[in-house]
Amino acid sequence: MLEPRVAASTITDKSIERQLGGLTNVSLRSCCRKARARTSMWWDKRMSSSARTGTDLWGEDDNAVRYGEFARRYPGYSETSRDLVALASPARDATVLDLACGTGATTVEILSVLGPDGKVVAVDKSPAMLRVAAGSVRDRRVQWVQAAAEDVGGLLSAPVDAAVCNSAIWQTDLAATAVAVRSVLATGGRFVFNVGLGFLEQLDDPNQLGDLPGVMRAIAARDYGWTPPTARTAPAARPRTRLSREAITRWLGEAGFEIETVEELSYEESLEAQQAWLAVPIFTTMYLPGLPYRERMRVLEEAYAQVGGDKTQTGRWVAFAATAGPDRL
Repeated sequence: MLEPRVAASTITDKSIERQLGGLTNVSLRSCCRKARARTSMWWDKRMSSSARTGTDLWGEDDNAVRYGEFARRYPGYSETSRDLVALASPARDATVLDLACGTGATTVEILSVLGPDGKVVAVDKSPAMLRVAAGSVRDRRVQWVQAAAEDVGGLLSAPVDAAVCNSAIWQTDLAATAVAVRSVLATGGRFVFNVGLGFLEQLDDPNQLGDLPGVMRAIAARDYGWTPPTARTAPAARPRTRLSREAITRWLGEAGFEIETVEELSYEESLEAQQAWLAVPIFTTMYLPGLPYRERMRVLEEAYAQVGGDKTQTGRWVAFAATAGPDRL
């Protein structure tokens, strides 16, 4: 995911007010309306600043460790990984590229379909993520590589038979990533990845969390004096790549791929899993920047209780499977 876990969001000001039992006032509702766009802007800026300076945000506040614990305890990443691996359909002796591998959830699912001669090249740009992954996935068939997805083309000495990217492709320059993957993928091999429907629909908050973030922001504003960030609170951000089915199809075609499958997939997730995901510091920072972690956790606990712990949310994803065409002369 990194950031993992995306799909359509259904937050509305009226739903937030209902969750808070009508305690919101005009200024609070106005705060919540503005907060979605402002925190999304703030997050883009922070990620852009991290990319420019080489800072590994996953290495701060035990983010990678907590993220790995979440991925092992809750089934979301394993479920999406299994579906992508099935679409890639690698042979048992294949070499598979796991792009933006994170803490290894997808690596595990790839290994489960490979035989003793199969291999996984697991690539991530975060050293912290790779440390957690290598510590939890101990298998001689895996090679761990620190690199950005866009740079993978110059790293491998032999072609791979398939490439998979689970819950992370929107963190990359997809056009450049497609070119890099094609340069290391054998002709006829599949490049498979998924995109949350919220990104394809260009929502301010594409993460699949229903009303929970909105209720958190309302509580933080009401009880802790939190206000959304302003344009001056972070360095200028690079424009976010605008994803669409048409753009993705064009970029894959320009890189030498032929689209084989575009499939919409749905997954059920409990509110408990959403709360656990938000307990990873980097994710609550995304929604409540500037509020200390302990206070964010108190806000999250109260919001979870008010929304109702027995609820589930349906995450909608679009999976793309593309085949590498003949090498270009």
